[in-house]
Amino acid sequence: MKKTIILLILFCFSNFAKADWPVGKKRTNLTPSFTYYYTDRVFGADGKVRVSANGDKFTSKMLGLYGVSGLSRRVDLVYNIPISMITAQNIFEKNTKTGVGDVSVGLAYHTPSKDLKSFFTVKGQLIIPMYSNTSIPHLGYGSMGAQISANYSFSPKKGSYLVAEGAYSRYFGQIDGPNQYLFNLTYGKELSNALLISITYNNLISVSADKTFSTNLNANKDFTIGKLSGAIGKKISRTVTPYLQTYYTIYGRNSGLGFGFSFFVMIKIP
Repeated sequence: MKKTIILLILFCFSNFAKADWPVGKKRTNLTPSFTYYYTDRVFGADGKVRVSANGDKFTSKMLGLYGVSGLSRRVDLVYNIPISMITAQNIFEKNTKTGVGDVSVGLAYHTPSKDLKSFFTVKGQLIIPMYSNTSIPHLGYGSMGAQISANYSFSPKKGSYLVAEGAYSRYFGQIDGPNQYLFNLTYGKELSNALLISITYNNLISVSADKTFSTNLNANKDFTIGKLSGAIGKKISRTVTPYLQTYYTIYGRNSGLGFGFSFFVMIKIP
């Protein structure tokens, strides 16, 4: 995904401060969110940080709704709907675009251990662009795609969890893809007073025959990016838990060096 917006969506929603366990038949988890991202520096092809001579800046604000609905004890329907506002500017011009981004929908199949303390999950999702790239900045690739992922989640000790996830994405609406490989590692722990914390490491590699680099970050297809993020949440009831998450880019290639935050609320129904 560069699609910085879609990167953020997948980064934030794929590890929303919880282990990836089934929600249960006829149950639903909804997670509305607001995400902010900003960068005015980039990693070049050599991985070194540089500042644009034209003062390029890239900002995104996003409202999202991520949902998981239990179809059976092991199968969940997963879906994500993002509404994004992108601003790309420099000393010469400023361009802004707002709209629905890439909607994703798919299925997750969970295989529990005998003691139900760990789960192996496989997901398959379609990526459906709800826009066209007729003007800049781009909300994404404007290309149909698919993602398959697998993760293993378990509790290393009481009150904590660890999730390791790998994913492969392919955008097949264009001849030059890209193909993308994502790895997430998340550790979370429940503290006293119903506080929950988590830390996540993300690594994304995007491979394409199109090596072009643009300060309009959503157009780039060949890049690498690594991030660290942390989240803190508090259970205010059995069904509602708000979280605040922050993240920072720690390395990259042909990508933005940025920071941001997300505020989201996990709601269990019923």
